[in-house]
Amino acid sequence: MGGMNFWRRLLGGGPRVVRQRKWTEKELRAQGFRYYASRKQVTMARRLPPEEAPKTIKTPWDTIVAAAGYYIAYQTGEAPGKPLDAYSPRPIEPHIFRETYAPWSEPDWKPTPTEAHLYKLGCKPYYKTVGVWARRLKEPTLVQSLESKKPSLAPAGAWLCIGSAGEPWTVTDEWFRSRYLPAQQDKKDNSASRRAKTPLRA
Repeated sequence: MGGMNFWRRLLGGGPRVVRQRKWTEKELRAQGFRYYASRKQVTMARRLPPEEAPKTIKTPWDTIVAAAGYYIAYQTGEAPGKPLDAYSPRPIEPHIFRETYAPWSEPDWKPTPTEAHLYKLGCKPYYKTVGVWARRLKEPTLVQSLESKKPSLAPAGAWLCIGSAGEPWTVTDEWFRSRYLPAQQDKKDNSASRRAKTPLRA
């Protein structure tokens, strides 16, 4: 019945699309979002040079376009020796990247073979310094990300995340759980979000 109601709303006009906007913590909580702290782990990323832009990237349910100067982050779960696009590239807007990531500066860092391979291809190690507000979708949902020309239909089971600039983005359950810690209880959750100082601006 829930799926039927969704398509009825979609076909009947006025489907709700989640877009970038200014959110308050009260609004997020009322819509079922919780704050998830980021796991401190290496993210290999590089700036997209002008000669490679614009770069079109396909995800399981969306097509996104990165402009020159964007940061492109890569997953390190694949074996080394492959071309960059084999490592699930994900674009991050430059100002957002600078606000939410920092260079990995652990002196005893020993890159994995894949991290070493990506380093040779021009990537550098970073880590995410803030968490994210997110909820797991119970039904298909239209989401307009910063890099998409039009809304995409994220499936039930995907995670809808709201970034530091109020921008929505979606990822698979496996991707989300590998990068964020389980949500804390409300009291701890509040203090965690305050410590993270994650702005929610338009």
